[in-house]
Amino acid sequence: MQDKPWWPKGIVQSHDDSTISTSWGTLPLYVEEVTSQWWERLENKWGNWPKISSFELIKEDKIGMWYDIGDYEALVVPIPRCRSASRLSKNQQLKNLLNSILQLPVAGCDKEGDHVLIYPKKAPAKITGESLSNLHKALISGGWSTPNDEHGWNDRLKIVEDKLKTNTLWRAPHSSNTIGIPRIELHDMRPIPIPISEKLILDSDINLPMIRQAVKYDVFEKWCELMPPKYASKSVLRTATGGVAHIKYDIKIMEKAEAVAYDYDNPEVDKYLSKVDRFQAKLGNMRLVKMGVPLAIFGLLGTLWLDRAGEIGQPVFAYWTFSLIGVISGVIYSIMEPDWRQTL
Repeated sequence: MQDKPWWPKGIVQSHDDSTISTSWGTLPLYVEEVTSQWWERLENKWGNWPKISSFELIKEDKIGMWYDIGDYEALVVPIPRCRSASRLSKNQQLKNLLNSILQLPVAGCDKEGDHVLIYPKKAPAKITGESLSNLHKALISGGWSTPNDEHGWNDRLKIVEDKLKTNTLWRAPHSSNTIGIPRIELHDMRPIPIPISEKLILDSDINLPMIRQAVKYDVFEKWCELMPPKYASKSVLRTATGGVAHIKYDIKIMEKAEAVAYDYDNPEVDKYLSKVDRFQAKLGNMRLVKMGVPLAIFGLLGTLWLDRAGEIGQPVFAYWTFSLIGVISGVIYSIMEPDWRQTL
């Protein structure tokens, strides 16, 4: 199995017939010969399970093995890790909401997670700014979005940083308009299981920032045009409030986790992560400059109090001094803030 693209050879420690143990945790393992007899013996099936007479292997990837089974395509996942794809079909509300937007699985088999997923044979639509915005607007209108969860998102990053020992640390606030949506991994507009590295490191079902998908699938600018303005406002995008820069960091560090899990080099990600500390230093200097604003406010309040108490004969100078400190600090802070389009 070492040569299979779905085998996490970078972290495997041992395995038996039913379990794979890695340096990040343990997951179930189901590796059997895929035949018509195996197909009929499967238990815990759901949906419109098709009858078939033959299998033709299409490809193998990091998720599993893709088969042509006649009128459908079947994804066999040897290492089940979640139910994020099947729940979109098994939950009737989500199915009704998303069936016209995503190519949902029509059937499947559950073995401690999605083990087999059956999809229509027609190729799914490509991810575009329009298709992704339609997905997100549907989740919002259906009540499936969640409020800003910056503490959960920052805690998630800490876990990944500690596990990978990347020597990077980046925490950020997020605008109240940065909302969360259910974790949906996409291959084109077809939901698939989440990456194995994400399951092993995090093992949590946390909603992630909605803009993350738009950044990840490189349709962000078109997506911004089509979403309600508040979800793509400056407060959501700007670096000072996390914004696009922090979302990119989240994406890149998860790409690093995949590279470690499957033991391959990703020079682009390594180069990106090597620049994080310098970028953080810029943000630290920017926040230090901003400290002049609260200093000015306290100075003005103190001057006002002393003026009313009759302790200052000529308070005008103090008023002007602290006002200038506040204005200059605010202006320099704005100038120093990196544009959200700036890359590391």
